[in-house]
Amino acid sequence: MRELTTTLLAAQKRATATPYVKVVVTNRVAGAVRYNWGRLYTGSEEDYLHGMTLPGDGSLLRVRITPASDSQKLYRQRVANPGPASDFSQWTYTGQYNAVAVAIAALAAEVSIFWIKTNREIRRIKSTDNGINWGSPELIDYTPTTSIGGMTAAYKPNGDLAVFYADQSTLYIKENINGQWQAPSGWDKSTGEISGVTCVYDDDWNLMVNGQDSPGNYKLWSLVYGDGGAVSVGYWSDLVEIASAPSGGDFEFRQPFLDKTDVYRCFFIEKFTGTEAYSRPYRSHTVAESEFPDNLWCEPVPFNLSSQYGLAMAHHGEYG
Repeated sequence: MRELTTTLLAAQKRATATPYVKVVVTNRVAGAVRYNWGRLYTGSEEDYLHGMTLPGDGSLLRVRITPASDSQKLYRQRVANPGPASDFSQWTYTGQYNAVAVAIAALAAEVSIFWIKTNREIRRIKSTDNGINWGSPELIDYTPTTSIGGMTAAYKPNGDLAVFYADQSTLYIKENINGQWQAPSGWDKSTGEISGVTCVYDDDWNLMVNGQDSPGNYKLWSLVYGDGGAVSVGYWSDLVEIASAPSGGDFEFRQPFLDKTDVYRCFFIEKFTGTEAYSRPYRSHTVAESEFPDNLWCEPVPFNLSSQYGLAMAHHGEYG
């Protein structure tokens, strides 16, 4: 039993009482900050494969591939101080073409752009000054086949990095440890075709993967490749379902993008092929104070945009 305070006791003895309601409003959903998204640019670039990152100086670096009708050319962009008055229309052609997948990652002033070519080459260009100057392309490996379902890359705080790429039904990781590229290794899962992958490093390599399971159902999963955090080094966690659609239906999931701010946040595409077909980004985030392996995601919310290839997300400080 809890006793009433003297203030409440006094109010209880009054002849009349006036109700008092206290309302507290916070800009949070499930403990996470609710972002107020705003469009800064609408360009003429075709909706296709792309990526983005923000290095240590807060500049915005974007990469994109043009469709096959334009030889799948690789472009890059740097916006020094991104904001409402910035020019997001200027792109630099890298001289590279026949690219079927692309990824970009940054740590402090170092930035790496990766891409896979139609001849199975995995290549990288690197900048050590926040994307102002770039080195020559380097060949780091070959994919097993030309059936690539996406790629992603992330740095560790110590400067090591990893590239993940999906080849048919196998997800591969290729790590750079102490400046040396290691041999790639594939996961130990049995699924159908994989069509997208994204990664954030946070004690482990935390991933989202989409594609089909062995019976052909469409899935969006979370997955961890261990680095000694929640999962032992070199081991894969179980695939944990985030979203599912039956085989032979009208829905599938594509192009996931993952970021970690105050919580884990993601975008992915829900593609509907029935009457009034659409391809729409959805966004979600984890519950505050939960860990990635907990897989505690809020109900996905549709984003007011039509896109086949999704929305890349990155942040610098408090800004996404």
